[in-house]
Amino acid sequence: MIEVIRHVYKLSGWWDQPDLGANVYLVVDGGKLTLIDTGYAHNFRLILGRIHRMGFLPSCVRHIIVTHHHPDHVGGLAALKQTTGAAVVAHADDVPYIEGALPQPGPCRPGWLRSASAPLVPLLRTAPVKVDIVVKGGEELPVAGGIRVLHTPGHTPGSICVFLRQRGLVMTGDLLAQRLGIRLPALSFTVDVGQVQDSVRKLAEEDFETACFGHGSPLVKNASKRVAEYARRLDHKKPF
Repeated sequence: MIEVIRHVYKLSGWWDQPDLGANVYLVVDGGKLTLIDTGYAHNFRLILGRIHRMGFLPSCVRHIIVTHHHPDHVGGLAALKQTTGAAVVAHADDVPYIEGALPQPGPCRPGWLRSASAPLVPLLRTAPVKVDIVVKGGEELPVAGGIRVLHTPGHTPGSICVFLRQRGLVMTGDLLAQRLGIRLPALSFTVDVGQVQDSVRKLAEEDFETACFGHGSPLVKNASKRVAEYARRLDHKKPF
């Protein structure tokens, strides 16, 4: 567990850790905690253990913000909501997957992988969880000292970025990854690659010092400049 900036923690350390799957972040606002994503289903005890070691009770977690519906981000959501009583925040377009009205879709491409993995798709099933606060993008929420939601579809229909405005920080979810440089998310699990590129360009118009990613290490300085440079390079690439 590392402190990215003051009162913002990456629970899995600087490098991706197999115990959690996707990165899980914790924002401390006085005695109130906000989780960003939850990792795989079996990891909720690890998350609660790390919160306990920081001196907090499960009931201190007031909100859980879901950047998108994939199992490595929402797997632990049901158990964590039940244990903490936290309100769940997610985008309207991903709510059917989170609440169980639609199943986890599995790989999107290439065709052979989608076909070959079809028998395994049921293993991706996540426990349905009611979303308490449904967002559409553009909201300013009194959560974690004040956040703004940016709808950045493409990886999933309801992918969002979460801005902690007072802290100059953005949580990108899987819109971008940071592994030996900034890059797009895994194309096999991305619904619309062209839309992802448009969302990256949208993010590049924002101003932030620090960026935290669903996979890979944070950028703690000049993050918006780095993202803008990457977005310009996308203009010279084919969508897929």
